Amino acid sequence: MLKDYSSKPVQSPPCQIVGVEQRFVFQQPITLVLDEKRSFSGDDFKIKDENGVSYFKCKGKALSLRDKKVIYDLYDNPILNIQENLFYGSGQRIYAGKSTDKELGKLSRKKLSIKKNKYEYTFTNLATNKVEVLDLKCDFFGCSCGIFYGKEKEGAPMICSITKTKKMLSFISNYDHYRITVAPGVDAALMVALTICFDELKNEDEENK
Repeated sequence: MLKDYSSKPVQSPPCQIVGVEQRFVFQQPITLVLDEKRSFSGDDFKIKDENGVSYFKCKGKALSLRDKKVIYDLYDNPILNIQENLFYGSGQRIYAGKSTDKELGKLSRKKLSIKKNKYEYTFTNLATNKVEVLDLKCDFFGCSCGIFYGKEKEGAPMICSITKTKKMLSFISNYDHYRITVAPGVDAALMVALTICFDELKNEDEENK
């Protein structure tokens, strides 16, 4: 039976998960919509809730030694940036602000896994001051992804679900559309960043088939 993480409810973790800032942790579940626009200058994203209220925005920069994406808050303050090497399979790193002075965490393909649908994000949880790992599990087609606080097979709570659809608005414009459901007590900014990382990883997999 093929898994579909988009239909599975999210659950609160046993402790708060803060990977960027405490102010992005909400006490109620939140669903965000992320729309991507690809261009020669890079990938840009708009992040809003289901009512059209803006939460974050992301600007991408291409044609550099590293593809770099910066996520801003509503006051145009940079809160984090995502960078990856040009070499396939090298992983992605998330940093605070716009520089690489402070690394927040690293996303990589899960070790000893021959499948291309298992990833792990290693980071310091600012709520516990401990290094922790989140598991990312994707369905067979890469259309949905579940983020788990622990191992799924051991009954760990799924703290975020990501669902991807593709929109063809014209012959020259190619948009990806994501629906992100975040559990209470989980850093929404971090979940948005991991969604963008997930988008990049799936694009790499498609290009390297």
